[in-house]
Amino acid sequence: MSDGVTVKALAGLPPAQVIEELSWQAMVDRMVARFQDLWAVERAANPALPQIDTLHLASDPGRKIIEMAAYVEAALRARINDAGRSNLLFYNEGGDTDHLVVFHDVLRMYGETDEALKSRTILAIAGRSTGGPKERYEAIARAADVRVKHAHAYRIGRDPTIHVAIWSTDNDGMADAALLASVRAALESPAHGLICDTFNVRAAVFIAADITLDVWLLPDALESILEAIPSAVTGAWSSETGMGFDLAGEWVQARAMIAGVRRARMTSVEITAAPYEAISIRSVTASYRGRDY
Repeated sequence: MSDGVTVKALAGLPPAQVIEELSWQAMVDRMVARFQDLWAVERAANPALPQIDTLHLASDPGRKIIEMAAYVEAALRARINDAGRSNLLFYNEGGDTDHLVVFHDVLRMYGETDEALKSRTILAIAGRSTGGPKERYEAIARAADVRVKHAHAYRIGRDPTIHVAIWSTDNDGMADAALLASVRAALESPAHGLICDTFNVRAAVFIAADITLDVWLLPDALESILEAIPSAVTGAWSSETGMGFDLAGEWVQARAMIAGVRRARMTSVEITAAPYEAISIRSVTASYRGRDY
C-alpha cells in the first residue's frame, strides 16, 4: 500500500473518554428527580409545605425552569466537548488542527486540506528518525509539495537505493517532471537525510481495471440497487487505497454489499500491485443473478 496514513486509521481507537455523550432529556429527568428528593426532605422538616407532583407536565412552570437549567448545562458541556475535540487529531478541524500539528513541527501548506494535513502529521511522527524508517522519506515527500497525494518509499532486495514512488493529486494521479523534481530536491536536502542516501524518485504506474460482479439481492430489494454498486465500489477504492494496494475479490465484494444486496461475487481477475503501482478502477459492472435470504 502507499503511505497509507489517513485519519481513518484513528477510527479504530476506542472513543475518547474526554468527550461526553450528552442527553438533554436525561439532564431534565435527573434534575426533576433531584428536586423531588430535596423537596421531600423539606416537607419532612415542614409538613405544612404542599406536595409537588406536577413536574412531569410540560405546562408546569417549575418544569420550565428545570428545562432551562438543563439547556444551560447541556450547552456548557457541549462547549467542553468541543474543547476536548480541539486537542485530538481525529476530531479537530480548521485552525485547531493548525495549532495542534505545529507541536510536531508540521505546518499547513497552501491549499492543503485538513485530511491531508492530519495524515501528513501522523506520517511525520512515525518517521521521526533522520535515517528512516520509510515513513521518514514518505513524510519528506508529502511535505515537498501540496500536490503529492501519496508517496511510497521502498528498496529492492539489498540494494541501498531508496525508491520513492509519487502519486499526484492532479493529472489523473500521474506526477509530472516538476513535481518529481520538487520531491527529489526535498529528499536530497542536507537537512533531511543522511549524506549517503541515494534516491530514485519516480511517478506511480497506474493499472486500469475493469471489475465484473455477480450480485444476488434480498427478496424485497429493487433491482435499481445494482446501479448504486459501481459508485459505492469506486468511491471506497478512491478513499481507502493507494499504491501497492492489491485488487482483491474479498475487498471488492465487501464494498459491493450495500443495503439490499444478499451476496456479491467478483468474477473478474484479481490484480497484485507492486509497491510503485496504483490500480485505478475503470468500470464496475454488476450483473443480477437472482434473489435469496
